[in-house]
Amino acid sequence: MLYDIILPFTTSAGGAATVNPVFWPGPARLLAVLYDRGDVDAGADLTISYDLYNVLETMLTITNAGAADAVWYPRRIVQGNTGADLTGTAGGDVEPYLMMGRPKLVVAQGGATTTGAVILVVQV
Repeated sequence: MLYDIILPFTTSAGGAATVNPVFWPGPARLLAVLYDRGDVDAGADLTISYDLYNVLETMLTITNAGAADAVWYPRRIVQGNTGADLTGTAGGDVEPYLMMGRPKLVVAQGGATTTGAVILVVQV
């Protein structure tokens, strides 16, 4: 089943925001990230991560998000049975992130009191 986790935000006077969702369906695969820029500065930095009992994994970091809405499909390189990363060559050996904890969005350099949203498309 697919869910949208909507993370609307308003930056502070310093251009920063941190958002955790009200709704989280539990462990899920992150399939896509949609960025609704709103009036956020083009130089905004976005970081999407999750935290499960102080185990933090960053799933997407975008520097200078740009002046338009965008869609990203973050993937991670999988490991073999020894724990070492496989090659990830030409798109192989990658899979969607398994988001085990509650997601978090951090916005930096977004401009003073601007608004936008990030939508996480997840599969439960």
